Amino acid sequence: MKKLVSLTLVALLVGCKSKSGPADAGPPDVTPVLGSVTVEDRTPAPPASVTIDAAALTKQLENQLRSAGVFAAPGTGGDAGSGPVARVRVELAVEEVRTEEKGAARASMRFRVDTRPSGLSGGHWNEDVQAGGETLYPLKPAPDIKTAFTKLTSRMLGDLTASYLGRQKIWQGGDKEVAAALTADAGEPRTEAIRVVATRHLTSQVPTLLKMLSAEEETVRDAALGALVELRERRAVSELAKQRSMRDQREMRKILDAIATLGGDEAVEYLSFVADAHEDEEIKAMAKQALERLKRRSGTGGEKK
Repeated sequence: MKKLVSLTLVALLVGCKSKSGPADAGPPDVTPVLGSVTVEDRTPAPPASVTIDAAALTKQLENQLRSAGVFAAPGTGGDAGSGPVARVRVELAVEEVRTEEKGAARASMRFRVDTRPSGLSGGHWNEDVQAGGETLYPLKPAPDIKTAFTKLTSRMLGDLTASYLGRQKIWQGGDKEVAAALTADAGEPRTEAIRVVATRHLTSQVPTLLKMLSAEEETVRDAALGALVELRERRAVSELAKQRSMRDQREMRKILDAIATLGGDEAVEYLSFVADAHEDEEIKAMAKQALERLKRRSGTGGEKK
């Protein structure tokens, strides 16, 4: 185990990554009824000192989901009618790691939401997220292992659930609430608000999206770029040309593809410049390919592969 700065009990969420795709682009988006809620301990061989109360975690999860007010009222659809149902399932696994003086309680968790029947609710209702967490503690005096794991798993579950619910509230909010989320300090609410802007075609937020092209967080930059492309906003071309790095091949590929999709005279001029003058041969080749795609779309010719 790596040297620890502190031996106080702490809980961390690390490596959290959402696997849900972009939201559906249009109606219908019917709010689902909350269906079954389960938490399952999938630890292959639980340590003798570790006990996970899956029933208590299930109750915690269900209470948090129902009290948020984001799901449709029971009896308005779903199992009681023809409306969609959201089923929530959480799987977790834990392990304990020890050295001579220090211990760590570790947990991994998968948080999933599936709506059925498909096609009635927007894609943002579906979720598939994985996270890992760790709690550190000294071994002397003897630690309360059960409490350590209970606090860790409860904290992780609460954080994942709160993140999901927070994003659903953005989708249910009005245009003012969406605009406010665009200026949030955290990246996740901002990226979700950007998706809502693109889905609702809120062109009033284009100036904000243009500024986000230079945001520090890559996820925010990419979400803003995707929204501007979906909105066919050609003002993004000049912003991309002056704000994004011209030396990073991965970054430049995204820029060139977006500019080629947006099109217009400024896009042709920029792609031609990069294709002719960039010092990186691979980036020059990418620019030439992007320029050819743009010309084919616009019907102005261009060499075909």
